[in-house]
Amino acid sequence: MSEAPREISEGDLLAEAPGATVADRWTLSGPVSEEESRSGAMTWWPVARVGLKLVMKRWIFKVFLGLGLMTFLFFSTMIYFLADLRKRGLPQGAIDFAEQFAFTGKGEAYRDFISYQNIGVMLLLAISGTVLVSNDFRFRSLTFYLSKPLGRGQYFLGKLAAISMLVGMLTLLPCLVLFIEYGLFSESFDYFIESGGIFFAILGYGLLVSVSMSVLLLGVAALLRRTISIVMVWGLIFVFLPGTAELLRAGTDSRYWGMLDFWELLSQIGGIFFGVSPEPSDFAEQAPLLPLEAVGALAAWLSIALWAFWRKTRAVEVVS
Repeated sequence: MSEAPREISEGDLLAEAPGATVADRWTLSGPVSEEESRSGAMTWWPVARVGLKLVMKRWIFKVFLGLGLMTFLFFSTMIYFLADLRKRGLPQGAIDFAEQFAFTGKGEAYRDFISYQNIGVMLLLAISGTVLVSNDFRFRSLTFYLSKPLGRGQYFLGKLAAISMLVGMLTLLPCLVLFIEYGLFSESFDYFIESGGIFFAILGYGLLVSVSMSVLLLGVAALLRRTISIVMVWGLIFVFLPGTAELLRAGTDSRYWGMLDFWELLSQIGGIFFGVSPEPSDFAEQAPLLPLEAVGALAAWLSIALWAFWRKTRAVEVVS
């Protein structure tokens, strides 16, 4: 004799386990405190937090992060070395000569430091693209994300924030530390007052590099999805195209080939932030791009990357 199905009401379940309530559509858990509650404007933060955790727990990330910070350690040591020279009372001429090979504390030095981080940033993002972006498309995790109270815009902001934080670990944050260190080892704290413009230039240029590299990676990783493909295209953008552009500029006497060099575009725009004019020797003895030309070329790069990312996310079917 079969037993009749037992009817279970939601009220009975809640009476037995009053803490087992649906806090929101993100989790099935206990009640969420006010500090943990998430406003509509912050729905992107869980995406960024999860992405950072996935990358930072990998040992290869720690290796590339350590390699990328070697330049920072070198410049930090040079700042201490110059401070020691001043303390010993050496002639100012000798100190000025040493600064040319160490760290001047001027805007150009901070711009060059961020530019020197290109290899570390390139390697770090090449291995992070698959974890942060591509796997969401390959394993259909994006469908899960978008079935939550999360739009494509919030998903984009979450991934953008995660990648920007990774880039900032190698560019913006170390550069700010160098600025503070140089000021502390100066003869007086007047350096901080006199160099207020440099501080804001570091912030602006650091954010530009972080956001630009993040948008580019989002577009490339969304299109290619596999690690080997991302690494190959990443090398094409940051190794092959700059070399090709340099040869074409020297052979055709045209500065417009410089638009193919993404990192050099960032470096030239960085000169605008710090008030530094590019030297002709840095551009194969050819005139550099005009500021508006560099900004327009960078905007074109980022527009293509945004289009690629948006096109791939729009093609994902959302299950509500």
